[in-house]
Amino acid sequence: MAKGTKELKQRITGVQNIQQITRAMEMVATQKLMRLQLRADAARPFSSKIQEMVGRLAGSVRSDLSPLLAEREVETVANLMVASDKGMCGGYNANLVRFSMVTMDGDEDSSEASSGGPKQILHVLGNKGDILMRARKRSVDHKYEDVVEKIDYTRVRNMVNELVADFLSGKIDRLRIIYTAFISAGRQRPAAVTILPIDPDELKDDVGEDEGGSGEMDFIVEPDSEQLLKELLPKFLEIKVYSAILESLASEFTARRNAMKQATDAADEMIGALKRQYNRARQESITSELLEVSSGAEALK
Repeated sequence: MAKGTKELKQRITGVQNIQQITRAMEMVATQKLMRLQLRADAARPFSSKIQEMVGRLAGSVRSDLSPLLAEREVETVANLMVASDKGMCGGYNANLVRFSMVTMDGDEDSSEASSGGPKQILHVLGNKGDILMRARKRSVDHKYEDVVEKIDYTRVRNMVNELVADFLSGKIDRLRIIYTAFISAGRQRPAAVTILPIDPDELKDDVGEDEGGSGEMDFIVEPDSEQLLKELLPKFLEIKVYSAILESLASEFTARRNAMKQATDAADEMIGALKRQYNRARQESITSELLEVSSGAEALK
């Protein structure tokens, strides 16, 4: 064999081994995506219906009924960023971190607070988000140690209760969740949603758009509207955060599946190019050996 054919053969074998790994990871990501997409789709009707009820009730009661509805001067903003625990998902985490930094920097440039901009507090769910934020010299005030993929509703309720307690005590004046919204299998985008204080007008607008203007429909409430709203507000916040986490997971595995598919396709192209290069090198080796034999035979005559 000519010099280099052995190395080419080793490279082809190495790329084929990597391709097997990326193909297996693509299949795993596809299976997990199907399961997570079902969970996200199952949570959406409940989330939209409880938002509809809160929007209607909040518009018919006093604004001072609950401190969760009360607007105040914004001096401190808490940001809950939902990233992933693992990599190999393309630009999913990098795009989210970049969007989070732009969102928080936009607040700091505003003049809402008397100091020229509200203080930003960052809570991170997902190991990769914490690593990338610290790599960009951004302070992370609290990192949740939970595994994002395995988090359940009970744990989300506890997280929300802690953040609501900070809001009620005055430690924070606004709570915002930053995550990757799952719009469809082919479209995901970073989003920032303010969930505290709850804005009744915004909820009513959303209800009006979704229900074709039926947000003003009157209905009978038992018990009274005020008591029902007090019970619904904490549930609304919990399901809002839980739905955002489910959408983030679905977006993460969509990004991972796409990244692994691209890697598998790139490996196919690389293997084809290496095989062509190997065949040319092998043909050159055979031709060179034939020329040497012919020259030796001619020299013996």
